[in-house]
Amino acid sequence: MIVEPLTIRLRPRSDGAQRLLDYRCDIAPVPLHLCEVVDVFGNAAMQVSFSGVHLEVTIDIEARVETLRTQPFDYLSLDARATNLPAYYDAEVDKALAPYLHRQDVHPKIDQWAIMLAGSSGNQTQPFLLQATEQIARDYDSSNRYGGAPMSPGETFASKRGACRDLAVLMMDVCRSQGIASRFVSGYIHEPGHIGNSELHAWTEVYLPGGGWRGYDPSRGIAVSDQHIPVATGPEPSWAAATEGCYIGDASESSIEYEVSVVMLKI
Repeated sequence: MIVEPLTIRLRPRSDGAQRLLDYRCDIAPVPLHLCEVVDVFGNAAMQVSFSGVHLEVTIDIEARVETLRTQPFDYLSLDARATNLPAYYDAEVDKALAPYLHRQDVHPKIDQWAIMLAGSSGNQTQPFLLQATEQIARDYDSSNRYGGAPMSPGETFASKRGACRDLAVLMMDVCRSQGIASRFVSGYIHEPGHIGNSELHAWTEVYLPGGGWRGYDPSRGIAVSDQHIPVATGPEPSWAAATEGCYIGDASESSIEYEVSVVMLKI
């Protein structure tokens, strides 16, 4: 096959919530060109191109990360306009958050459910976020689905099942229906006692003025702290894809295989 230019988003984030200590990326065959970039949403990305025809492309990543956020609610205070539902942002902030508030489709049943959740949460943002996260985890069947784009929020809401990326997209839509800016996050999760290989993981982050972007994991039913390792984010899942590109060859013989291991190291 001939591999077209490829974008790789597998470098863990380094910010106030986690520190990237070491990172290694080995690619075979050796790329003809390689360029490290920051994409439009601030993700660290690598753009590579190859020459010639190849049977496969292998990407081997190893990273050592220190997670810092042990308390998911460690902000000092929140802007009052965003603590009551439906949420509102300052005009300039609202303009900057437009991609994270946009809904491609409006689903009346999701809107009704979000209104019910808001009412039972006293129309308070933080209780609403926790209740939505916990209820999705409790009421939806979380299952692995190794290929394909996320299902639409409407499909997931109707089927009451989905992979982590499907539940993250549903959570995003529930938040946006109440005026809360949300984005898709791809990364990893450390689960003590987990046996076998880990998986790529996905969850949701919401923007809270005074608290910044804060994570909620609807497939686990928890607010995100130091067990999650975010890698890439975007207003839609495609912007946080681990790899993005195409190839010229026989599609019937193509496949993607991956192996993920997340291990806690003693410092």
